[in-house]
Amino acid sequence: MEESSNVKKVESGKKQFEMPEMVKNIGAADKNYRVGAGGALVIVGLFGSKIWLFLGLLLLATVWFGICPIYAFLKHNTL
Repeated sequence: MEESSNVKKVESGKKQFEMPEMVKNIGAADKNYRVGAGGALVIVGLFGSKIWLFLGLLLLATVWFGICPIYAFLKHNTL
């Protein structure tokens, strides 16, 4: 049986399970929205609650890496 190119076998003790590799799943339009929203949340977070700062940085990190873990979990792709 052939392995899929984006699946990595991981051994944990005696059990072996498959873990999908993180592949880019954020398209250009989605990146633009995330940069705008992330930048706004960072600015709000600098003067307000730090949770907004964290969420803004999280959105900007997904743009930087091009990977959204939630999209990967839901098998969604905007490329």
